[in-house]
Order: sequence, then C-alpha cells, then structure tokens
Amino acid sequence: MNLLKMELKKMNIRPYCISALVICFCLLGLFYIFAWVPHLESGSEASEILFSSYRGIAAVGGAIALMAFSGLASAMGFGYVMKEYSGSCAILLFSYPIDRKIVVWVKTGLLLAFITVALPACTYGSFLAFAVTGHMLSLVDNGLYIMDLLLIYRDTLILAFLADGIVLCSIRIGFIKKSNSITVLSAVLLSMLLANMAADINNHLTMVMGVTIVVLLAGVLFIFDMARKIERMEI
Repeated sequence: MNLLKMELKKMNIRPYCISALVICFCLLGLFYIFAWVPHLESGSEASEILFSSYRGIAAVGGAIALMAFSGLASAMGFGYVMKEYSGSCAILLFSYPIDRKIVVWVKTGLLLAFITVALPACTYGSFLAFAVTGHMLSLVDNGLYIMDLLLIYRDTLILAFLADGIVLCSIRIGFIKKSNSITVLSAVLLSMLLANMAADINNHLTMVMGVTIVVLLAGVLFIFDMARKIERMEI
C-alpha cells in the first residue's frame, strides 16, 4: 500500500488526463459527423447503413478511441514504466528495499487502471452527450433504446481491455530498445490492425472478445518476461 501511494505521488497524470479530455471532445465531434454521413448523396450504401444507427456510430467511434488511447497510454507507459529503468532513475529505483518485480507490476497496474477508466469514460461519455442531442434533434434515423446503451457500454469495456493488451505488448516491444518512438509506433500499428475488427464489433462480438483475451494474455506474459529481465539487470 505504501508503494502504491508513493507511485501515485510520482505520477504526473495531469497531461494525460488533458489529452484524454481532448480525445473525448474529438470523438464527440466525430459522432456528429458520422450521423451526417447518411444524408450525403456521395456516401456509399455500406456507410449509410453503418451510420444510420446509434450502435453503428458508437462502434466506429470505439475503434477510433482504441487507436487514440493505445497511442496515449503507450507514451504514458514509456515515461512512467520504461524510462525509470534507465540511467540515474534506475539506480534510484533499484535502491528500493522491495522486490523489483513488485515495483514493475505496481507501475503496470496503475497504467492499466488509467486506460480501463479513461477509455470507457471518454468514449461512452462523449457518445451519451451525442446520443441525447441526437435523439432530441432526430439526427439518426433509428431510435435509441436502453438496451442499445447497455450494449454499447459493454462493447466499450471490451475495447478498453483490448487497449490494455495492446499497450502491454507495445511496452515490451519498446523495452527492447528503451525507445519511446518504438513503443508508441508499435501500439499504433497494433491498434490499426485491430481497428476494422473493433469497428465491426456489432456483427462479430465473439471474435472481438476472443482476440481481446488473446492479446491481453499475451501482454501479461510479455510483462512477466520484462519484469524477469528487470530483476536481473545490473546497476
């Protein structure tokens, strides 16, 4: 508990909270743009069907949030987890009378907590703001029901866990060279590879859940491996 409090004090989470808020407002703007797509004469039939329902709009917004938060959290992971294991920071960190693996997992746990809270809060919060005004102004042809809101919230939580796995994998990849650019780039590339699948979550929920479990487990194993290497590091 003392270690957790100490790590929380060390975290400068404010810039990341501001960035998450910016993502939230950007998503809100995109939701309104998506709702306008079916009214465009140049729009394709597939996009018209996709953006004519609240769940379709939410699914595409969720895929974009997945990419945005994967990039944001990977940068946070580099600064908060990996950067501290290089140079003078590592000397200070290794002086703690605590198992190095425990320190790694505390840091990782705080990072995952940020993703798991921030992604659903920003994505679902911006969608609710859009849904309320969209329902009042009849921006979307299909109606909005309580069950739709519950299902969208479920999908958002699934994407949050998928983002957790992506970030864990990217941290391990970036740890090889201890490079911020490699960490962020790997997170963005991984999220881009999975974005189309995430956007189709309404039709392939089982597949998305399966991939989420695989990616999350892979990320946890990668962090286990990284913690083992950190434990063997020489000062």
